[in-house]
This record gives sequence, C-alpha cells and structure tokens, in this order.
Amino acid sequence: MNIFNLINIKMKIKFDDILKAKKRISPHIIETPLEYSLGLSKEIETDVYLKLENLQVSGSFKPRGGFNKILKTKESNPESEFIAPTAGGHGVGLSYAANKLNSKVHILMPKNADKDRVKDIKNNNASNQLLESVTAARLEAKKLEKEKGYVFVSAYNDTEMIEGAGTIALELMNQIPDMDCLVCGVGGGGYLAGMGIVLKTINPNIKIYGVQQENAPFLANWFNTKKYPKNLIMKPSIAEGIGAEVEENSITWDYINEFVEDFLIVSENEIKDTLLWTIKNHKHYVEPSAIVGLAGIRKNPDVFKKYNKVVTIITGRNMSFDKFLNIIK
Repeated sequence: MNIFNLINIKMKIKFDDILKAKKRISPHIIETPLEYSLGLSKEIETDVYLKLENLQVSGSFKPRGGFNKILKTKESNPESEFIAPTAGGHGVGLSYAANKLNSKVHILMPKNADKDRVKDIKNNNASNQLLESVTAARLEAKKLEKEKGYVFVSAYNDTEMIEGAGTIALELMNQIPDMDCLVCGVGGGGYLAGMGIVLKTINPNIKIYGVQQENAPFLANWFNTKKYPKNLIMKPSIAEGIGAEVEENSITWDYINEFVEDFLIVSENEIKDTLLWTIKNHKHYVEPSAIVGLAGIRKNPDVFKKYNKVVTIITGRNMSFDKFLNIIK
C-alpha cells in the first residue's frame, strides 16, 4: 500500500486532510507521550510502546475528532448545533470540545451509562438525555437531526472524526518513525481508519492489527467472512466502548478491509487481567476499552515478536471508580 493506491479504493479521506486536521486542532489538544513497556517487551522479546491517549484532554483521544468536527463545520455554518448518540466516551470528548468552542451539543446516552461520564457531560454544559440503549439513542438522535437541523456526529462513521483520530499517527511517526506494527482495539473503526491512512501513506510496510472482544466481535467477523454480519449474537462486555454493531454503509469498512493485517479476539477475563496489569505495571488507571489492543498483544506474543517496534494506543481513562471496583471484584 502506498499513497498512490489510496485513490484506487473507496476512500475519500486523504493524508493531506489529516495534516489540515492537525493544524486545526493543535491549539486545543496536547501531544501525548509514548511510554516504553519494559515488562511486556521482555515478555514477548520485542520492543512494545504505549501511546498514552488516556492523558489527552478530557481523558481520551475523542476530543481530537470532536474539535475537528466542530471547527470544520463552523467554518461554513457558525451557528451549527451538534447531536450525538454515545455509550459515554464519545459524548465526553465531543461535549468537552463544544464547551471550549462555545458550541451547543446534545448528547444522548443509555440509562446504564457510566455515572462519571454522565457527570462530565453535564459539567461540559451539554444537554443530556438518557434512553433505553445506545441503539435507541442513535434512532432518537437521527430523528432530532431531521426535526431540529442539528449536525449528527457519529463516533466513527464521520469524516471529521476519522481525520481527527488520524492525528495520533502523525505524532507517532515523529516519536517513533521506525515503528513497524500498530495494534488497535476496535469499535466502529474510526481511529484505526484515520491512523491507517497516515501510517500506510508514510510507510506501506507497517502492519496493523485490530483486536475485539469475543462478546462483540462485529468488525472482526465482517473482516474474516467479508460478509456483513446480519445475525451475529452480541453479548454485554466490560469494554462497552468498543465492539458495537456497525452500520452496513459505514465509511470505516473500506479502510479497515484495506489496511488491517488481521483481527485478534480477546476474552472478558483477558481484558480484565490486562486492566489490572496496566495499573500494576504502568500505574495508569484506564477504562477496559482502552487496553483491548494491549490485551491482544499479551495474548499473542508469537504474532508480535517478529516485529521490531510494536505500538498500541491506550485510548482513555473515563471510568468511574465504582465501575472499576465492580469489574475487579
């Protein structure tokens, strides 16, 4: 894969779009550090690095896309109001960006959403509505989009969100230009798509692996069968921020199908174990969704020891302490 191949597949987002996104959002975010994992590197006999997006403003990588979406939209329509369905993380990031930019945003969430995420969204001065499920939130958000003229913001199926997420890879290529493998926990595939555009443009030989939980392997199933999973049974997961059902027309699919080397699957116990491992070995309090990629590396050392420098993204920390205690008990 190189930059010239990108025009041969159904991809509208280009490397230059992500460079523009970086310039657009840079005043509002921080460049997160890269941390070497000494213990894991010794364990699997190759160098492993953690990109610490849990230290990003608002506690996750999500504001990268949120700032990009709002700023880019308001270039042509300064009075835009935004609406988003979310399990929580997307809502925190988008509401944070909206608050900083004095924009109005409406966040729709399931009733069982993490209480700290609900609190953060309200503290960001966003309107907040709780519904029965993420699916119900998405349907209501689409309805209000039509009725009120709000700008709908998907966490992943959105050009500007993908562009914003891709800025992580621009930082990575400055921090570790000789990396040869990226491992991502995958939900809708937005940040994987954005990072893939950057990494594969700069170095087509970089390998990208997606990781999902066995309770909700939607994109993994789609990738392996090359058929949209219409009747896949999805179970609850402690990593509720990723692994949800993805729309058949999601723009992320073409990027994932083109860029990903393989998908790996991890269990709920392996996610829980890696959550505790991260706290013990790196002293980072993070959410389960944040370390699914790391769990994939720990489970599959033989897959990754053939690479020289493996990177995974620790995507966020927005989990209430009560939920953490409930997970580990």
